[in-house]
Amino acid sequence: MKKLLICVLTLALLCGALTACGGKTAPEETDEEDYTTGDATLDDPRNQDGIGEKELLVVSFGTSFNDNRRETIGAIEGALEEAFPDWSVRRAFTSQIIIDHVKSRDGEVIDNVTEALERAVANGVKELVVQPTHLMDGFEYHDLVDEIAQYSDAFERVAVGAPLLTTDDDFDAVADAIFTATAQYDDGETAICFMGHGTEAASNAVYEKMQGVLGVGNYYIGTVEAEPTVEDVLAAVRQGSYKRVVLRPLMVVAGDHANNDMAGDDEDSWKSVFEAAGYEVECVLEGLGSLESIQQLYVAHAREAAGGSAGVSAAALNGGTYPIAVDCSSTMFKIESCELIVEADAMMAELTMGSDAFGYLFAGTAEEAAAADEARYIVPNGRKFAFSIDALDTDVPCAAWSRNKEQWYDRTLVFRSDSLPLAAFKDVTTAESLGLADGAYTVAVTLAGGSGKVSVQSTAKLTVENGAATAEIVWSSANYDYMIVDGDTVLLPVNTEGNSTFLVPVAAFDRPLAVVADTTAMSQPYEIDYTLTFDSASLAAAS
Repeated sequence: MKKLLICVLTLALLCGALTACGGKTAPEETDEEDYTTGDATLDDPRNQDGIGEKELLVVSFGTSFNDNRRETIGAIEGALEEAFPDWSVRRAFTSQIIIDHVKSRDGEVIDNVTEALERAVANGVKELVVQPTHLMDGFEYHDLVDEIAQYSDAFERVAVGAPLLTTDDDFDAVADAIFTATAQYDDGETAICFMGHGTEAASNAVYEKMQGVLGVGNYYIGTVEAEPTVEDVLAAVRQGSYKRVVLRPLMVVAGDHANNDMAGDDEDSWKSVFEAAGYEVECVLEGLGSLESIQQLYVAHAREAAGGSAGVSAAALNGGTYPIAVDCSSTMFKIESCELIVEADAMMAELTMGSDAFGYLFAGTAEEAAAADEARYIVPNGRKFAFSIDALDTDVPCAAWSRNKEQWYDRTLVFRSDSLPLAAFKDVTTAESLGLADGAYTVAVTLAGGSGKVSVQSTAKLTVENGAATAEIVWSSANYDYMIVDGDTVLLPVNTEGNSTFLVPVAAFDRPLAVVADTTAMSQPYEIDYTLTFDSASLAAAS
């Protein structure tokens, strides 16, 4: 079954400045420009055809500022192209207003997400990795994931990379990039202030977290459309003895927001507010995307999505034997079942094959197997092969010796951690570990798997009672008559009319939870494998 892999992630891209908003809408760039934004002919829209079977689609909100588009979004795309020489890097914007404006003004044609996905289908792409340039996980990020899910069956594999600020390591890396880029101003007499976009989504908390990582003193973060406001930042700066203020966008691009809301001459711009307060102000119109270290962070996220991460090691698992799903590059290599044996920080996979067609396996390529000593061949016990693996969720090369053809064949196996029961994991984020009090909440939920033709409501009601969390999952279809959660818990719908609705126990956040949903929409009932991922960063008290 084809799987939609979501490496999880984050934020709505901004209006020409912050490919990172998270709000439901982003401000529009004006069509009435009295300024020059650069030569559009120097920019590559990356919408060519004839691109091969592996595509890396870079999705941004977009900006009509031509030079900055090339220096930020274009630079990120270039870094990805250099890191993925065997992939075709393509572009899509989510803002149709910006797409239309650039086309009308400059004649440059940029695909929207639907056009880019249809182009990939028409070009015969088999493996698609989508890397958003979002700053964080917000409403627009989830909208993007939902749209991509509709195309999951159009490709052999689809993966979505995480936004810029996802893990603690990401925050540290962005802070280091900020410190390096602003070192010349950090003299104790200059307040270095960053303007983010801000969002009504819970993901707005990333600004507070980034402020904590940057530390107290000299560095300050505010937003255009949320909190902290420019007034909050000014009040904090006034607590120090600064003479100067440097303003920079905490946005991937320096477009409309940076040029107008931050550096513009209107009385409510950040520049005007600080000048009116008596400070000498310098505006640096440089988006985060122009920094090489930020470009490489996006490369790292894309590499993870493409299968180049370290994966899940035995150190992350409890000792024991667990059933595990295995994806294989060849349908001719039929795996009946597999058990994962974890012992003393080592893992052994025991594959039970659907036939006795293969006489040996080899941990490596067919070429390596042909040259290896026979003592390294893995001999079956009946139809079972056992061999050690280093990590889950990564490509494992495996050569299989065909008894009939008398030759080695290359296979690639992926042992999927999302199919393991929760009991297999040492560190699990729960309602208890998050300190959630009993009450009602909302939480963002991502569905993966299946055909991609159905979905669940992206924001679920969550109830915590006696420390246990339960989410109301509402399907986009009325045809589901039961669900199986974590392998053995059978749930029935709680409604008799309307779309199928289930109360699903949330045993863990921030980790794909394996579920099976039975649909009656076909000629006979059919169980479909899915995963549900509940984002702890999106938790909010219900209004």
